[in-house]
Amino acid sequence: MVDRRALGGAATVIAVAALGWAATAGPLAGASVPAARSAPADLAATTAQVTAGTRGGDLYQASCAACHGGAGEGTPNGPALIGSGAAAADFMLRTGRMPLPAPNQPVRRGAPAFAEDDIVALVAFVAALGQGPPIPDVQVSAATDTAAGRAAYVANCAACHGAGASGDAVGGGQVAPPLLDTGPTQVGEAIRIGPGVMPAFDTRQVSDAELGQIAAYLRFLKHEAAPGGATVGGVGPVAEGYVGWLVYLVGLIGVTRWIERRRRTP
Repeated sequence: MVDRRALGGAATVIAVAALGWAATAGPLAGASVPAARSAPADLAATTAQVTAGTRGGDLYQASCAACHGGAGEGTPNGPALIGSGAAAADFMLRTGRMPLPAPNQPVRRGAPAFAEDDIVALVAFVAALGQGPPIPDVQVSAATDTAAGRAAYVANCAACHGAGASGDAVGGGQVAPPLLDTGPTQVGEAIRIGPGVMPAFDTRQVSDAELGQIAAYLRFLKHEAAPGGATVGGVGPVAEGYVGWLVYLVGLIGVTRWIERRRRTP
């Protein structure tokens, strides 16, 4: 499996492949691709990267160009991809949000439409169209500070995604999706690129360390947040309080009536 963290550093090599592909494929003629530097001396070490770039170009033309333009310049049916970066392409493809079945369809999470190798190739091709956010290296381990992740999540995410990360409506017909099944890398990618109506957060707002802490907190919410009972959907303390009042109030009324009946029994 290709190391996705290396994609950002290999952008110039991928650009060589993209330019070579453009020379032989009409739809990409004149594509806006960054100028390539001299190729590395060890060509054998870069064969896999160059192949991925060529394959990515073929996949792009077959599945993406109709909406995003032959050179990623955008069309009325889809935004430009020049400068979108590897993080945006990787996030959209791995969460199944792209490609859409038809233009102007709602962008929703689903199963990935491409195999792993195809995703890597497409991400490499899009990354070569222009400099953009790289795929973040999100580290989550047993030593990750979950408490700090909770603080960062409450400060930046809970207002839209809910206290329990179960998702919520954000107005204008838009919905902030649930996050409990989102992998650490995709959590970091979403924070950096701001998909849909979500704002993008740079390192001054959410540091690289906080990406891992937020991902660790989401993992905690999914697996360990309610060891003593049901989460009631994880929608937050207000709704859960109403449920508690409803359940216990009915029980309290039942006990009160039972006591009153016993008092009246001769």
